[in-house]
Amino acid sequence: MTVSIIIPTYNRPALLQRAVASALAACPQDGEVIVVDDRSDTAIKALRDVTDPRLRITTNTGDKGAAGARNHGIAQAKGDIVMFLDDDDVMVADYPGRVLAAAAGSVADWGFARLAELNGIDQPLSHARCNVTPRISSGLVPVDVPILDRLPAFSQGFWIRRQVFTELGPIYVDQKLDEDSDYCFRLYGHQRKAWFETEPGCIYSRSYAVLGTDAPQLTRGNDKLIESQCHLRTFQRNRSYFRTHPAEQWALIRRCLRFAAYNGVTETPKVLLSDLQPFSLRFRAWLFWQIKCAGKKRYQRRIAHNTLQA
Repeated sequence: MTVSIIIPTYNRPALLQRAVASALAACPQDGEVIVVDDRSDTAIKALRDVTDPRLRITTNTGDKGAAGARNHGIAQAKGDIVMFLDDDDVMVADYPGRVLAAAAGSVADWGFARLAELNGIDQPLSHARCNVTPRISSGLVPVDVPILDRLPAFSQGFWIRRQVFTELGPIYVDQKLDEDSDYCFRLYGHQRKAWFETEPGCIYSRSYAVLGTDAPQLTRGNDKLIESQCHLRTFQRNRSYFRTHPAEQWALIRRCLRFAAYNGVTETPKVLLSDLQPFSLRFRAWLFWQIKCAGKKRYQRRIAHNTLQA
């Protein structure tokens, strides 16, 4: 069983060098690291001194964006197991080996790991702190775990059997954000079994202050309306799954409305609420929305009051 580590990248040359170095250090000798340049023309220049034969650099010729770049990378992959690494993250050295062992010794179709974080990219990797959530033991993820605890980002050491990805189809490219949540719902909807590692698979950096020439994180610079629309599409596309999973449906409704209320988005909640059935669910969701909007207004008034007092 072999592994392909896919790194989509766009205008982050310095960060990319660090990510690739960590991936090559972690990658088995019979594996490969595929860097997908999303038409930024920086990857080849940044990696021109890397001579490791396991490294492959390709330009995304499909739909632009993180989803399209990952789809392109998987289409080029030769490994039985495909792993994702963001170009601003670092892979933990033993993680691919742990993934291969889990895939060989279980019926897991895909998996993820706890995330470790650094406050600043200039900090030593030894300073990384593990997230306390999700509170799941290593092994196959139980189906009774709350859905938001088993809905990982692709940056959480996400891996999948290449055959499973082929069967499910590509990541939806209209999802500029939340494409990972949407894809995980598809996996659960097709009864694909997930594996979780309590030890981290990747290390995530919160700050790019030291490497100011690199592009910022997509989720921090994105329009909140677009992000809210992506949340709504994730909900709408997985309706068939929610019909038999009402608790998970309610969790995602709350997530959509909470995000919109906090960020002052009114368009997507109207669409979500107008289409909910039965009426009791619609009323419950509307009441939740009103409570969150009221809470946001109280918070804003408190901040304004404290500013005036200062």
